[in-house]
Amino acid sequence: MFITLTLNPAVDQTLAVDGDLALGKVHAVRAETRTPGGKGVNVAKMLAANGKPVIAAGLLGEDQLAFYNSTLAPLGVGCRFLPVPFPTRTNLMLTDDHGREMKLNRPGFPDLAFDESVLSVYIRSLATPGKVIILSGSLPARFPADTYARLIRRCHDKGCITVIDTSGPALAAAWAEKPEVIKPNRKELESVLGRSLTSDPAIHATLGKLMESHEAVIFSDGARGAWFASRGKIIFAESPEVPRVDTTGAGDTLLGQFCADYFPARLLTPEIAARAVAAGAAAVEQRGTPIISLQRVLELAKRVVPVSSVP
Repeated sequence: MFITLTLNPAVDQTLAVDGDLALGKVHAVRAETRTPGGKGVNVAKMLAANGKPVIAAGLLGEDQLAFYNSTLAPLGVGCRFLPVPFPTRTNLMLTDDHGREMKLNRPGFPDLAFDESVLSVYIRSLATPGKVIILSGSLPARFPADTYARLIRRCHDKGCITVIDTSGPALAAAWAEKPEVIKPNRKELESVLGRSLTSDPAIHATLGKLMESHEAVIFSDGARGAWFASRGKIIFAESPEVPRVDTTGAGDTLLGQFCADYFPARLLTPEIAARAVAAGAAAVEQRGTPIISLQRVLELAKRVVPVSSVP
């Protein structure tokens, strides 16, 4: 059983505009999508597409409970959100015909105070031994940076496996609790390390060091692809070329596919790496945060030739 935890969800609204996206210009909207968003929710949708039992959990404004449930339940995603009496943010994405995009992300729950006791009780209701709990995304505006670190500690105390995908101080604090799987992108990893990764040998050395504290590491590198590291093995998988329509949720979809394949055996293979980057590419070629066809992932994975190495 997988549980995705999203503390800062968002409704993802994508507007496709005519012509070239540019500042100081009036844009005519020709298409619009509106989908339940939040990094953990996107992960959950990919897990469900693989037929995996998954529950989407976390915080959610009461205004969007019905929308999330009615949209996710038919996909096979169970919903166990903790309702809060504040509106769920809407994040806006503008895209044009050339793949250019502009993202406008609002802060989440700016008036919601952090209540560790309530959150701890909620987490304990979800966490049972053996479950894989995937903690994803940013934190509400007033939550402390070590929120995920505290939750990972409680999940480990309950015998759960943890996966973390966040950024900045929240990521740095979470790593100290040694979650089993981490998924930073280039910007996130370089920010925590305080240095640039300017070469493949530098990436190899960093992944080798991270494997000392984490069972598996995914280092996503945008359109280039992603690095996967686990138990002394490193695999690079170049992303297949697809039309770039909207990058929203691409990294989350990659993570969802990885988790669907990696658990429960917990053995990294080239095939797992290929399907993961293929899933990310499948997300890029669609608007918003849509449901990705597993058949499309498998088609794209045939075009991926993973390269294995050692640090």
